[in-house]
Parts: sequence; C-alpha cells; structure tokens
Amino acid sequence: MDKKKHGVIITLPPHLSELPVRIIRGTGCKELVCSIEPQDNDDTVYKSDTQRKYAFVWRQNSYLKLTLDEIVHLEACGSYCTIHMLEQKEMVISSRLAIVEKVLPDTDFIRIHRSHIVNLKHVTCLTGNTLSVGKETLPIGREYRDALLDRFIFLGVRRNRK
Repeated sequence: MDKKKHGVIITLPPHLSELPVRIIRGTGCKELVCSIEPQDNDDTVYKSDTQRKYAFVWRQNSYLKLTLDEIVHLEACGSYCTIHMLEQKEMVISSRLAIVEKVLPDTDFIRIHRSHIVNLKHVTCLTGNTLSVGKETLPIGREYRDALLDRFIFLGVRRNRK
C-alpha cells in the first residue's frame, strides 16, 4: 500500500501569524503534524479596513452612501450619534459612539474624548487641550491625549514625554 503525503496550506494574515495552529482530522481526533513556515513571496493580497472608503448610513427608509473622507467628526449624544460632515451637514443615527468607533478604520479616525471621534484628515490645529476640526474646536480628554499625540509628528518644538 502506497501512502502519499498530502499537504495543506493555511494562509493567515500577518497580524495572526503568531496564532497557534492545531489541526484535527476526522472523528478519531487524530492530530496532524504541521510546521509553520514563513511565506517568502508576497503573492497574497490582504484586504484591510483601510481599503473600505465608504459607509452606508441608515436614513429614514434607506441607506445613504458616504465617503469616509466626508466625515469630519462624530459626537455622542446618549444612545445617538451625530455625524458631522463637510459643508456643515449633519446626520443623527441611532447608535452609540462606542459601536461606531469599532467599525471605523483606526488609520483615519481616533477617539479624542468620551463624546468625540475625529477624522484625522480634517484636523487643522492643536492648542492646549483642544483640537480644531473643520470649523469646530473640540476638547481632548485626558485619557485620550497621549494616543492622539502619538499619531502626529511634531516639528520645530520639543514635546515632553513622561
């Protein structure tokens, strides 16, 4: 009887490369011996949240398509959230800010206060504990300040580090 070796290729995204892998075959719980080898070629394209450039926002009876770049900042108001957009437009959605924060790409959006998430592309000025976004000035919460400051490069002045 000729036994052939069968190979199984499991491709994990880079952020899961350290994940332990256990493969069980059949109902007899026979474990397969596997070895993890780094992939030399870069043939696989990983899709990340940064490629999602649009959002559908529920409005009355349908979804309105927005580009993420249109969103200037988001503001919490109880169990609702106000989306502030370009050209002074606003939309109110029935969702908590924490839930919206989880689906927005963290490459473009950051929480700066318990009531505010900003689109970093629309930040124009940092003064003390406030951030100018579009035509509004928003407070920066103490617990969010360091994470916010780490997203920028500061030139011409020394920034004190703890």
